[in-house]
Amino acid sequence: MKNTDKMKRRQMVAVCAGMIALLMFASCERDYGPDIGDYNSIGTIVYSQHVQPIFTQKCATSGCHNAETAAEDLVMDSWSSLIQGSHHGAMVIPFRPEKSHLIFHVNRNTAVAPVADPQMPPDKPLSEDEVNFLMRWIREGAKNDFEQVPFEEPRHGRVLVTNQADDEIAVIDVSSNLLMRMVSVGSLDNRVTPPEAPHNIVVDPLRQVYYVNMIVANEIWKFDTRENEFLGKLSLGAQRSPAQIALSIDGTKGYVTNFDLTKTHRAVQIFDTQTMQVTDEISDQRMQAPHGITRTPESSSFWVACQQSDNIAILTVGVDVDDEIEIVKVDSTVPDLATSDYTPKFGPYQLMFTSDGRYAYLTCRFSNEVRVFDTETKELVKIIPVGVNPLILDITPDDRLVYVANRGTGASPSQSVSVINTFTQTEIMKIQNVGVEPHGVVVSQTGEYVYVSCENVNSPDEPHHPVAGLNTPGIVAVIDAATNTVIKRIEVGAFAAGIAFLPVP
Repeated sequence: MKNTDKMKRRQMVAVCAGMIALLMFASCERDYGPDIGDYNSIGTIVYSQHVQPIFTQKCATSGCHNAETAAEDLVMDSWSSLIQGSHHGAMVIPFRPEKSHLIFHVNRNTAVAPVADPQMPPDKPLSEDEVNFLMRWIREGAKNDFEQVPFEEPRHGRVLVTNQADDEIAVIDVSSNLLMRMVSVGSLDNRVTPPEAPHNIVVDPLRQVYYVNMIVANEIWKFDTRENEFLGKLSLGAQRSPAQIALSIDGTKGYVTNFDLTKTHRAVQIFDTQTMQVTDEISDQRMQAPHGITRTPESSSFWVACQQSDNIAILTVGVDVDDEIEIVKVDSTVPDLATSDYTPKFGPYQLMFTSDGRYAYLTCRFSNEVRVFDTETKELVKIIPVGVNPLILDITPDDRLVYVANRGTGASPSQSVSVINTFTQTEIMKIQNVGVEPHGVVVSQTGEYVYVSCENVNSPDEPHHPVAGLNTPGIVAVIDAATNTVIKRIEVGAFAAGIAFLPVP
């Protein structure tokens, strides 16, 4: 019996030894990466093997960015915690290391990427090879061990913001309110030449593509909504200054205003969204510097805000050219045909309809008002004083409130957003300290949040950390619609202007 027990124990030891040997052999066959510092020989980056060790050794330590200390609310002990960012916002922008704050802080060379204060880690700077390797990891998508890219499937939609001085589109994840992508737009290098200036943005009805109007380059660029892939562009001609785009209800046609302040081109151009070619032009001497254009809910017409002639041009779809323009004066004192030297008193800028199409709300930037029109009678029914230089506005899904961005003037930039009650058609409050020079407003699909793009150009709020080699960022303020308070400010690219909401496809 004893001999049998010994024999069984020997067999078990042999089996265990064999399994250990097999596991050791298998582990030797698997590539666990190069020696420390040999980053140039890494093929496929595996986060836990190649990236996290850098953070574990130099960042996620006691007193800094481990779970216990969480300096600046930033934890760097795992991929998921890093992607959550700090209380200042996102640290990593997938595919764009030169836009990622993580790189700003670990980099020491402005020729490589911007450099931020404080430089981190303060006592154990990363080597040049480590910085370049982290930049490569981000450039390839900042993936985890399972090849997952951060924010790959936004659950509650995205907010798209044009950065007019950077030729960029900032993409914000609504679930986390973190900056998730930066998309380059424009063919010129804005570090050397003036920017082509993406001014506004519109999403097609099927949520498959979005269009960006380049107000300086006189072009429209088209992108895929899923991957932000560039799909094509069209040139509108010199001095067109495309300001706003509205789309037909089926998304096959685009209507773009020519905000030409020289008053040479008083027109709205029509383009085919599939071929990206201009197919027609609607021009009228009564349309001077048309800016905002909005399709009515029933899709039969487009209302155009003409800033320099103080009127609204109504373009009816599907009728003869001679009959398709109706002009509505913003005020009874406006002339029938403004002369070339006419000085506008009201400056109509942007329109928004209630969901039933009954009322149109129009911002008038020179008279500091929102004017309300009955869309059936075309009559002015209410004048609502708001803040200085109101620009873009939006209405909540329940039609209850209208939010208006008050930009202010260059010498006195505003930081307020007006809130209008649509039942009483009065301003019920101004939300103060939103950000410098509010430009655009968009309400989320659920009505939970209101997003405000703030140019932040004149007398700007400084970024949360000084950054060399980077333009002063624009700001997107997030307002909790339940309390009408600002709950977050998101730094984006320079001169945040146009803004749009992209629902989940």
